[in-house]
Amino acid sequence: MGNRIYLFLCIFVCIALLAPGSMPAQDATVSGTITGTIFDAANGEPIRQATVQVEGHAEFQAVTGLDGSYQLKVPPGTYAVRISSPNHLAAALDGIVVEAGGIVDGSTVMAVAGEVTTVDVVERIDAVAATADTMIAERRLAPVVSDGISGEEIRSSTADDAAGALEKVTGVSVVEGGYVYVRGLGERYSTTMLNNAMLPTTEPDRRVVPLDLFPANLIDSLKVLKTYTPDLPGEFSGGLVQMQTVEFPTAPTFTGGMSFGFNDRTTFGRGDTYRGGSRDFFGFDDGTRDIPSIIPADDRIFPGRYTPEELQEFGRAFPVNWEPEPVDSMRPSMSYNMSGGGTFGKLGIVGAITFTNKPQRYSELQRFLVNTGGGQAGILTDYPDFIADQESVRMGGVFNIAYSLTPANKFIFRNTLTRETDKEARTFRGLNGRIDSMIQNERMRWIERGLYSTGVEGQHSVQQLGNSLFKWQFTYSTSNRDEPDLREIVRSFNENGSTPFLALPQSATRFSNTLEDRIYEPLVEWSKPLYGGGVSAIIKFGFRGTFREREFAARRFRYIPLRLSEIDLDAPNNELLGPDNITPTLFQIRENTRGTDQYTADMDVYAGFGMIDLALGSRWRIITGVRVEDADIRVETIDPLIPGAVPQIAQLKNRDPLPGVNVIYSITPQQNLRFAYGRTLSRPDFRELSPFDFVNVLGGFSFAGNPNLVRAKIDNFDARWEWFFGGNQLFALSYFYKDFTDPIEVTIQPTTGDLRQTYINAKGAQNQGVEVEFRRRLDFLHPKLAQFSLQTNFTMVDSNVEIGEDQRLLLTSLERRLTGQSRYIYNIIAEWARPQWRSNARFYANYVSRRITDVGAVGLPDIYQESNTFLDFVYQFNLKENGKWSIRFTAENMLDNHYQWTQADILQRSYRLGRTYSVGTSFSFF
Repeated sequence: MGNRIYLFLCIFVCIALLAPGSMPAQDATVSGTITGTIFDAANGEPIRQATVQVEGHAEFQAVTGLDGSYQLKVPPGTYAVRISSPNHLAAALDGIVVEAGGIVDGSTVMAVAGEVTTVDVVERIDAVAATADTMIAERRLAPVVSDGISGEEIRSSTADDAAGALEKVTGVSVVEGGYVYVRGLGERYSTTMLNNAMLPTTEPDRRVVPLDLFPANLIDSLKVLKTYTPDLPGEFSGGLVQMQTVEFPTAPTFTGGMSFGFNDRTTFGRGDTYRGGSRDFFGFDDGTRDIPSIIPADDRIFPGRYTPEELQEFGRAFPVNWEPEPVDSMRPSMSYNMSGGGTFGKLGIVGAITFTNKPQRYSELQRFLVNTGGGQAGILTDYPDFIADQESVRMGGVFNIAYSLTPANKFIFRNTLTRETDKEARTFRGLNGRIDSMIQNERMRWIERGLYSTGVEGQHSVQQLGNSLFKWQFTYSTSNRDEPDLREIVRSFNENGSTPFLALPQSATRFSNTLEDRIYEPLVEWSKPLYGGGVSAIIKFGFRGTFREREFAARRFRYIPLRLSEIDLDAPNNELLGPDNITPTLFQIRENTRGTDQYTADMDVYAGFGMIDLALGSRWRIITGVRVEDADIRVETIDPLIPGAVPQIAQLKNRDPLPGVNVIYSITPQQNLRFAYGRTLSRPDFRELSPFDFVNVLGGFSFAGNPNLVRAKIDNFDARWEWFFGGNQLFALSYFYKDFTDPIEVTIQPTTGDLRQTYINAKGAQNQGVEVEFRRRLDFLHPKLAQFSLQTNFTMVDSNVEIGEDQRLLLTSLERRLTGQSRYIYNIIAEWARPQWRSNARFYANYVSRRITDVGAVGLPDIYQESNTFLDFVYQFNLKENGKWSIRFTAENMLDNHYQWTQADILQRSYRLGRTYSVGTSFSFF
């Protein structure tokens, strides 16, 4: 992964150096550009081979490519453009004003011959990112119910990553860790795609990749598809998140930026860290945390198999680094980014890189409750002084190349690399009720997460087959999570201030684990347009294979005290576990790696589909078809350190036909009524089928899988009325209903030790709700309000889960809401734009109501995360009139929200993150 980062940097630097010299000498300063995409008004498909000509200037003519796009270089002036296509009515765009070096959008729609249509000219657009206007136009023509946010809106917000950007989308909330909940459904009911390819996860206990892994500067657009069509993967219900990385600009561009942030609970305050490697600042471990080479890689180390002298040598081989180190003043966060590229003849190149380093202090309260009898709950474990200092490093890069061999044949090569590292020093004190003692726990942790996706795709128009379009794509994506050398020590905490070492199973431990997920995904699609008698259609057939592999392995070591009376238990950590105390009579290392600490898994999904997109006149459109998915999931858990060990195997095979239908009725050219039905799935993830378990907090929950899980089936019903006022203005009202069979839910099992969370198939569930979205410039109220615009969306969701009789004696409630579902979510975005002052400001308000995070069991009620309201503000001032140099100020979490979890009206967890203020600048060289 590290070599890929360096390769990206070298390639991008070369592009940055070569691009200015490659651009035409005078086009960018003398000529302007009319660019756009021509869409079919009936189905939103791009129209290929349409002729675009500037009226009165025969020399300025272009033909749309495979994606329906075109470019015309013209001198400054005012022009009229005429578009013609054999099966469509001619369209005209009048009054297009082109300035020197400017780029004007000439996108439009064309009606099938025999119909009547009106077209509008879209205003000036950005040369790199998709705009809000473009996204709204795509939504109006889309075959499914969808929402989204453009690259332009993302970069105008306070969002640092894809997760933060999606919080502004209707019906979307983001929970701790960067996981997206759509329409109140957890991340298991959402799927994430990058450039039309599935993404592997970086987390062993999650089925989707956390979206905070993707820096905002790498994203061109984010769409959330909320209804299903057969050409989409069938494993989603809440929403299918489609991320598109930065696209090829219409003119050479190169932009750089940086920012610095201050957090009022972290920056310049005291914190803790620990000694690491020489590359920690950049998020790369240099081998400091690796398991020493002297430790046998394929054998468990314990007395009897190895001599006391050998165990002493093993124990001393690990670095002596058990103590957090104080930092008197935590530094500000910092972020750097640059992007660039251009289109040079038949070749298009674009690249972007970003780097962020952000410290953050978490000062928490954590409690775990117990049933005290008579339906009452009491505090069993209480940690009021729970402090974690974390340094997060995020890096990402995109490098894409497109080549048009001929107007009918195009190839694209895409590469995306992103990684995030968390370095954490954590200390907490309090009462552990399971051992009835006051304890102090110190832990040092390092987690690297990375994802690399590379793919090649081709688009080929075959005129001999009725202008058929043949598309193919092959994508390879790999993700990894590396957590080397987690160290933890538990001590007693006495009233006199002494903290003697406690010989608990989780004390003096070292834990390492690695995960690698790989997806190989071939895709082939063939589509053909049909026209006749005012009716148009597109028939499409295709195949997608998704072949996923995972390897997970962990090793656990513990230093066992043999003669406590001869050890100074109050000695500092590095002295207590230093070489002098690691002997055959004092501390001895032993390996307690479990038989479930390694598993391999694979999932093969073969999917074929057929569908038709049928437009009946100018008002009715029907998209229907069926997809068949053959899935084979196999998880093999085996003790890697026992020769000839018998593996535990969990296997799940299913063949599922997945029908879908979307019906669209155009009340007017600006209003749509949509109705949809689709059958979709939710399969158990590898981690949920494996018995591997892990305890995050001493006295808290452990996690384990269930090899008996089956897939969930979901029937989805949707209706939406949408009204587009022009530009990025709209009103939309939606209703949805979802019926689940065998939904997978988290539950709790009582064990002889810590509480264990696992997964079960509930009997059934229902989920329904209403969404409202409104975007409008306020000049419709009064002309003096033309500088102001308002975006708002509101979602109300209700759900019910029915638990089977086999869980009656364990779970507290047999009917409840879905885990993670908030009843109410709303966003308000108020924007003020004053071009005369070169100023733009946005104010964001986001509200999420309370939601269940952990299911209650053994007489205890559910754990709820309480509601929160988030307020953010961003102001941008252009230092140059052309907007190429700007400064930006952001204020995030202005209310310093109190994150709270409650159980039985008792505060179970609580913390604040503080307010963050940042100042940055960006500069465009072209």
